Amino acid sequence: MTKRRQSRILVVDDDVRTTRLLVKMLREDGFEVDLATHGAAAIGRLTHAPLPDAIVTDFRMPYADGFTVARFGRFQQPMLPIMMMTGYPEQMTRAERSMDPPAVILTKPIEYTVLRSELRRLVDHGDEPAPSSRKQPA
Repeated sequence: MTKRRQSRILVVDDDVRTTRLLVKMLREDGFEVDLATHGAAAIGRLTHAPLPDAIVTDFRMPYADGFTVARFGRFQQPMLPIMMMTGYPEQMTRAERSMDPPAVILTKPIEYTVLRSELRRLVDHGDEPAPSSRKQPA
């Protein structure tokens, strides 16, 4: 029996203390996790391989917001699953809510079991594109 590859998640949030706890919990649940503490750092991370299997991002952050991170991630990999966390759902515009495929939007405070369940649904059930469909960094 071959060991299944861990799903790689990019977590992006400027609340470092809370995010480190989230990263720890995701790793304990079997995910491989990269952390970026602001939008520009996440975009930088998305410019090199391996690309993540999903992005979990805060909406409001310094340097680049979560929607900008999500759009860049989708430029690199068009079907990339996106989870957007926000304490301000009323500030999200129609464009941000109408990504295709749609982003999963979670309102803060986040219930961890919901986040984990959504991530498993997105990355463990064939929603991930075939490796050949991923754009390679220039």
